[in-house]
Amino acid sequence: MRLANWRAKEVLDAISEAALDSASGIMNDVMVNAKIACPVLKNLDQERPPGWSSATVSFTPKTGRNKGKPVKFSTTRRWTGRKQGDLQRTIREVTRGDRIGNFRVYAGNYKIYYAHMIEKSGYTDRGGTFHPPRPFLRNSFNGQKSKVLDRIKSGVNSKIATVG
Repeated sequence: MRLANWRAKEVLDAISEAALDSASGIMNDVMVNAKIACPVLKNLDQERPPGWSSATVSFTPKTGRNKGKPVKFSTTRRWTGRKQGDLQRTIREVTRGDRIGNFRVYAGNYKIYYAHMIEKSGYTDRGGTFHPPRPFLRNSFNGQKSKVLDRIKSGVNSKIATVG
């Protein structure tokens, strides 16, 4: 059997593009579901005025090489101007142009640094109440995992039908 005028490069490029578009669509769905599932911390805008703050910590260690000596150091600067829904607004999809097919969903930034604490280890609010972990990224991704292969296959099959 011989195929004449097959245009292999065009067909394979179309298949690759369809697979990447489907994968991008899946990560976009993960991002949207994570924004929906993200916990919104209440009443933060009244409690924290905007700005940078740092703290000076002093204590006397009971063990170690500085045992019994007063120790004093300054902490790194932290952003204190939090508003309700800040974490939810930082959830974004990032595509690295230098690596084909590298789609990622991130939460948090240098000001909203507590996304991993809410996702994995839980957190304590200002009143001292501990809240258990509330995974929003991982659950969104796990909800899409079962659909990945079928969605990429359907995207590729629809592209093949239009090219072929």
